[in-house]
Amino acid sequence: MDNGTLFYITGGVLAASAVIVSLLGLRLEKLPGRAAPLVALWFVVLIGSATTFAVLHSQDEEVPHEEAVGLPQATEEAEEEEAE
Repeated sequence: MDNGTLFYITGGVLAASAVIVSLLGLRLEKLPGRAAPLVALWFVVLIGSATTFAVLHSQDEEVPHEEAVGLPQATEEAEEEEAE
């Protein structure tokens, strides 16, 4: 799997977990209670993995600025025009 897919999976699981925990928290008085360390660890792991895969995915998608703007092609065209 590539980094982009892993980012979207971990981000989706993180969002779903946040919604589920918040809905359970509204319904149950004693949530998280004794499970607080486990819930906190779950979110720390998901946030860390989503952040890691986001950074790795952004590095995969990075294009040098000159290529993105088209400067090498424009430079070559300008040099050809000057030579004529």
